[in-house]
Amino acid sequence: MKPVLGLETSGKLTGAALAVGDRLLGECAVDIAAGREELLLALASDLLNRHGMTVADLGRIGVSLGPGSFTGIRVGVAAAQALALGAETALVGVPSHHALAYPFAGLDLAIVLLTGFRKGQVFVEVGRWEGANWLADLPGQSVGVESLEDAVVPVLERLQRPRPIRFLFLGEAVESIRERVPDLFGEGDRIASGLAMARRPGPVALLAARPEAVEATGRSIELMEPLYLRAADARKPGTR
Repeated sequence: MKPVLGLETSGKLTGAALAVGDRLLGECAVDIAAGREELLLALASDLLNRHGMTVADLGRIGVSLGPGSFTGIRVGVAAAQALALGAETALVGVPSHHALAYPFAGLDLAIVLLTGFRKGQVFVEVGRWEGANWLADLPGQSVGVESLEDAVVPVLERLQRPRPIRFLFLGEAVESIRERVPDLFGEGDRIASGLAMARRPGPVALLAARPEAVEATGRSIELMEPLYLRAADARKPGTR
């Protein structure tokens, strides 16, 4: 089983992680402004060197696709594509929400992800882990704060049948949304710790290492696209 390198640039952290199967070998990340491809590559190179490896030893490269920072995602995907093409290895795209929720896999609960709050819009997704598979009851989308309850509450009510299920609010936008839409949270739990809200590269590597992960190879590596849920996030630099 070959190791997998995971790259995460969709949030505040820029980082790399190394995994073999379901075992995390190492992880390094720093809080720095998005757009630092040279730093990302340096972190990845240092991590590989510390384990006596090079990119040629990798079985796959995983990269966080978003939603998140437009610049950060663009940098991460471009770096991952270059590494995968250069090493002639497979590339796996990992949705950022899946990686953020992955530490809670195996728990019998629904997860409400709230991220990327900006200009009255928030990224929201509701789902559950069933084994190694993420089941999205409300697929990721950008929603206005005024419409958030209408989008989320019916989904949570439906999930209470035929038996009650706990739900967990997770993501860097949780506290901002709680201040504006307190009724949304009801009896749900929320995670407000910096560790739980951080977008770390470890889950990206572990998700990309799963046998069922979808690989991109050859020409399809160049065609891999970031996951943008908000049209404004995808505008070209310098445009309004």
